[in-house]
Amino acid sequence: MGKERGDRPVNYSSPAIRDRRRRILEEARKIISEKGLSEFSMGELCVRAGVAKRTLYNAFQSKELIISAAINEYFEVYVEKIPYKAPDDSMYRIVERMAWIFGRNLKIRNYIRALMAIYFSPEVNSDIWEALHMLGFEFSMQWISRLKSKKQLQPWVNGEQLAHDIIRLEYGIINDWCQGRITDEDFVNHTLFCYLTFVAGATRGQARKEIEDMLRKLHEGSLLDNI
Repeated sequence: MGKERGDRPVNYSSPAIRDRRRRILEEARKIISEKGLSEFSMGELCVRAGVAKRTLYNAFQSKELIISAAINEYFEVYVEKIPYKAPDDSMYRIVERMAWIFGRNLKIRNYIRALMAIYFSPEVNSDIWEALHMLGFEFSMQWISRLKSKKQLQPWVNGEQLAHDIIRLEYGIINDWCQGRITDEDFVNHTLFCYLTFVAGATRGQARKEIEDMLRKLHEGSLLDNI
């Protein structure tokens, strides 16, 4: 069950409908990767997915919602398959997740470059920007909420704002990598170092000690040995 048209539910119980939806979103991602958002064409998507334009609008209502759905679904399917080793309430789980995602980004550079171009464009549609910005937001908020309940956040930290700023930090670094300002070899370690340094200032107590321990291991080159 999905909600591509506002609050109107769309039933994906039919195998044919599910296959058509999968095909539409897969081709949408390919077009984003190949051409970016400025040349994203609903007509081309219809041809490549083998569907009528009316079908696209019946299922998704607008180009912006198709793009948002394509981005979100691809991300969600990937993160569900991450083989975590660390406890789900630990900072190491956050690092595991980030390492896997950034490692995957190295393999799909064109797609990530297109997403960053969309995110940082002053003309980006608000629905698409939000779809990109909110990737990973809930995951960060779960960790931040646990820290708050344990009184391991600094008293001046606004948890929700911290989660938003984490995303802004990550995307800024990812965009620099897309532009060639950070090498492939340095990308994962550099991003993790910036992230851990950033959140260290927002934490205290056991959480701060755990983050400092990870920074030491990252500096020594041993943090990712078991990931």
